[in-house]
Amino acid sequence: MAYLEFKDPMFLMLIVPWALMLFWYLYRQLYNREAAVAISSDSVVRARKSIRAQTYRFLPALRFAAMLLLIIALSRPGKGIDYSSIKNLGIDIMIAMDVSGSMRAEDFQPDNRLAVSKRVIRDFASRRKSDRIGMVVFAGEAYLQCPLTLEHQMIADIVNEVDFDTVHVDGTAIGDAIALSAARMMDSKARSKIILLVTDGMNNRGSIDPETAAQAASEIGIKIYTVGIGKKGEAVPYPTGFMGMTRHVVIDMDEDSLKKVAELTGGRYYNATSSGVLWQNIKDIDRLEKSRVDIKQFHEFYDRFQWFLVAAMTLFFLEVLLRSFFYRKIP
Repeated sequence: MAYLEFKDPMFLMLIVPWALMLFWYLYRQLYNREAAVAISSDSVVRARKSIRAQTYRFLPALRFAAMLLLIIALSRPGKGIDYSSIKNLGIDIMIAMDVSGSMRAEDFQPDNRLAVSKRVIRDFASRRKSDRIGMVVFAGEAYLQCPLTLEHQMIADIVNEVDFDTVHVDGTAIGDAIALSAARMMDSKARSKIILLVTDGMNNRGSIDPETAAQAASEIGIKIYTVGIGKKGEAVPYPTGFMGMTRHVVIDMDEDSLKKVAELTGGRYYNATSSGVLWQNIKDIDRLEKSRVDIKQFHEFYDRFQWFLVAAMTLFFLEVLLRSFFYRKIP
C-alpha cells in the first residue's frame, strides 16, 4: 500500500509562523493605506494603471508560495510503501483409499462406504489450499492415481472417477498402499508429510506387511493417519448384485494393525462407524495438520523532497528576476 509520508514532520510546524506572516501581510494590505502623494502630471497615474502596476501587488505571493514549498521540502515528503511477503509453508499429503469390494457395504447411509469416503476426501482436499496432495488407490494391488500436486481440482476429478473397477484385483493390500504412498514422498522437502489411509479391511494381499511399511515411512519423517471404516465383527448390508437385493455379511477389519501403523509413525487411528463419524474424523485430521503461513512486513520510502525544493527555488528566482527586470519603481 502506497501513501504520503514525511520523514522529518517536525519542520511542518514552521507552517504556523508562515501562516502568521501571511495573515499579517494581508491585514496590512487591506487595512493600511499609504498617504496620498502630490504629483505634477497625470502621466504617472496612467502608468500605475498598466499591467505591471496592477500585478505588482501579487508579487509577494511568489515569495510566500516559495517559503511554503521550502518548508514542505525540509519535512522530506515521500512515498511510503508497505507490503507483505506471504509464504505458505504447506505440507505434503498422500491419500490412500481402499476401493476393494468390501467398500460396497451399505451401512453408511445414504450410500455405500466408498461413495461416502469419496465425498469426505473431496471435502478434505478442498480445505488444504496450500498443501500438495497426491492419491493412491488400492484393493488387491496399489496404484498411483495422482502424484503430489497443488491442482486440487485435479484431485477432485480423480476422486469422482474412482470406482470398484479402478483396481481389478480384489483384496486389501494395505502394506503396498503405504509403501507406494511413502515412495512418492521420498524426495519431498515439505516440513511435514502425512499419509491418510482409509480402509475397511485387513491386509490380505501384497508383498509388504503394513507395519514394516509404516516403519520405513517413519524413518523418512512421514506420519500416517489411519481411518478404519465400519464396526468390527458386526454384520452389515451388502449388495448381492441380484435384483437389488442385499444380504448381511461380517467384514473383518484389523483394528490392531491400523492402530500400530499410526502409532509407529506418530499419527492417530480413527474408527468411523458411520458417515457422520467419518466426517468428524477427517475434520479432526484437518485440524491437527495445519499448514503454516509466514508473513514478513516490509517498508520502503522514496524521497520526493527534491520536487518541492526545485519548485521553491524556481519561485524565489522568478521573484528576483521579476523585481529586477520586469517591475520598475516610481522615482
